[in-house]
Amino acid sequence: MSTDRLVTLLIVAGYLLALILAGTYVTRRTKGFSDYVTGGGKIPAWMLALSFMANFVSSNSFVGHAGKSHEVGLGWCVVGGFLVVACALSFHLFAPRFAEFARTNGALTLPDFFERRFGSRPLAVFVQWIIVATTLLYVLAVLRGTALVVASGLGLSYSAALLVVYLVTIVYCLLGGLWADVLTDVVQSVVLLAGAVLLFVGVLSASPDPGAPAPPPIRPLSVAQLVAVGLSGAVKLVADPKQVMVFYAFGDGARARRFRHLAPLLLLLVLGCLFPVGYFARSLVPLIRDADEVVPRLVFERGLLGAAFGPVFLVALLAASMSSLDSALLVVASCLEKHVVAPLARREPSERRTRFILFLVATLVLALSFRPLGDIVSLSTLAGALLGASLLPLLCVGLFVDAPIPPRVALVSLTLGVLGALAGKLGPKALGLRSPWLQDIFVGLLLATLPLVIHWVRRPRASVSVPG
Repeated sequence: MSTDRLVTLLIVAGYLLALILAGTYVTRRTKGFSDYVTGGGKIPAWMLALSFMANFVSSNSFVGHAGKSHEVGLGWCVVGGFLVVACALSFHLFAPRFAEFARTNGALTLPDFFERRFGSRPLAVFVQWIIVATTLLYVLAVLRGTALVVASGLGLSYSAALLVVYLVTIVYCLLGGLWADVLTDVVQSVVLLAGAVLLFVGVLSASPDPGAPAPPPIRPLSVAQLVAVGLSGAVKLVADPKQVMVFYAFGDGARARRFRHLAPLLLLLVLGCLFPVGYFARSLVPLIRDADEVVPRLVFERGLLGAAFGPVFLVALLAASMSSLDSALLVVASCLEKHVVAPLARREPSERRTRFILFLVATLVLALSFRPLGDIVSLSTLAGALLGASLLPLLCVGLFVDAPIPPRVALVSLTLGVLGALAGKLGPKALGLRSPWLQDIFVGLLLATLPLVIHWVRRPRASVSVPG
C-alpha cells in the first residue's frame, strides 16, 4: 500500500471512529421512542438548522449533481436554484407550523400529521408506505454514490466500499437516534462545506492536459426538463419526512424561526460550488462513460489540489452521505414501528424495536445496492417526484387551510399523486410522446391537486341571512 493511500485510510478511519464515538456519547440522552426519533425537544435550535442543511447535501450532490453539468452544461445550476429557494420557503413557512403542530398534537412522524389533521388512521398508514418506498429509493442513490467514491479513494472494490459505509452508518444510528444524527451533522456540515469550496477552487485552478481529446458536445436540457428536475428536488425538500423530523424537534415555532436564515445561506454556498463542477471539468476529464464518475476521477485519478486533497474530499463526501443516510434510515424505521409494527403488536412504540427495524432496513438496502437499480440522479429524482407529488398538496392544505378535508378526498389526492408521477415517468416513452412538459412531477402534482380543488369548489357555502 502506498504512503498516500495509507494516510487516506488512517484519516477516513479516524473520522468514522469519531462518528461512532459521537453515537456512543449521546446514547444516554435517549430514554424512549420520542427521544430516539425527535430528541425529546432538547436539541439546540442552531444544531437543528445545521442538520437540516447537511441532510440535503449528500453524495447525490457531490457526485451526481456535481458531475451532471459535464453533460448538460451550466443550465444545470437552475436545479440548484430551485433547491435553495425551497429550503428558504421550507424554513420560513413550513418549519414554524410543523413545530407548533407537533407541540400541540404530540406528532412524532410525518404520518402522524396526516392522521391528526385529517382524522384518518388508514390515511396515515398509506402515507407511511409512500414514505418508506420513496425513502428507500433515495437511500439506494446515496449509498451508491458514497460507495463509488470510497472505492476510488481507498482502492477497494465497490462491494467492499458498500460494506464499510453500511457498517459505520448502522453502528452510530443504532446507538443514538436523532441526537446522534444531529450531533454528527454539526461536524459534518463544516466538513462538507470545506470540501465543496475546495473542490470548486481546485477545478477552476487546474490546468488541462494539452494532449487530451476534446470533450463531447454539451447536450443541454430543455427548460421544461430543468424545471421538472428542480421542482422534484424542491418539493421533496419541502415534503421530506427527514426534514419534518427536524422541524418537530424544534419543539415550538419560536425556536424554528430563530435560525431560519442559516440553512438556506449555507445550502446556497455549497450547491453554488458543486453544481458547476462538471462543466468546468470538461477539459480535465473529457471522456466519461457516466456523469457519476466525473468527481471521483477528478480527485483520485488527476490528483486535484494534490495528494492531500484526496482524504479531505473523501471525508467531505462521507460527511455529506452519512448525514443523509442516518436520518433517512431513522425515518423509515420510525414510520414502520409506529404505524405498522406497534399497532400489530398492540403495544406502544418501542425504541428497541425501532433500532432492530433500522438494522433490517439498512441490510435490505445494502443487498439491493450490489446491483444498482439506476444512476444517482435518476433514483433521487424519481424519489422526489413520487414523494413530493403525492404529499405536498395535502401538506399545504393541512398547514395553511383551516377548512376540514374529508379523509376520502385526501386518500384520492395521495393515490392520484403517486399514479400521476409514475404515469409521467413511464407513460411518455411507452406512448411515444416527446413533450418535455410531460414530466413525472408535473403530472403527479396536477392530479394530486385536482380532487382538492374539486372539493373546494363543491364545498357547502354558508348561507347569508338578509335583514328585514
